[in-house]
Parts: sequence; structure tokens; C-alpha cells
Amino acid sequence: MVGALFGGAACLLAGTREKILILENLGVGVFGAYIGGDFVAAILSHGKTNDTVFSMGSLGLAVTGAVTALVLLRLMRRAVGPMHRSKGPRRRG
Repeated sequence: MVGALFGGAACLLAGTREKILILENLGVGVFGAYIGGDFVAAILSHGKTNDTVFSMGSLGLAVTGAVTALVLLRLMRRAVGPMHRSKGPRRRG
């Protein structure tokens, strides 16, 4: 949920209306939240996690992971450029 919210917020802030970019932001936000909230939380707690109880620390790591992943995506887009516009149909000559 956290990743989807931050991915949607990134689309709103950037003014994105293209469906592929919206899906990309949502996916990257969810992935970043999973990595931060589950994977990093397990590493920091040495594998001792309690899946049945809500944790503010895990939520904070999920938010941090989602934001970090979205920032990295934005930096990669700036360096590489938009992927959907880079190649057009080839002309025969």
C-alpha cells in the first residue's frame, strides 16, 4: 500500500498522464516499499521479524525504500531519457 501511494503521489507531482509511466511509478514504488519494509527490516533485526504485528520501524523503512526507489528511477530517466520515445519504426531506404 505504501509503495502504491508514493508511486501515485510521484505521478501527481510530476504531472504524468501516460499510462506506462504511471504503471512504472506504481511498480517501482511497491518494489521499493517491499525491499525497505521487509528485506531491510529483516536484515536489521537479524532475521527476527514478527509478521502479525504492525511496526512503525518497518513502515518507516517501507516509506524510505519507496522514496529511494522512485528517486533512483527519476535519476535513471534523466540520464537515459524516456524509453518509449527513443526508438521509432525503421524506415526502409
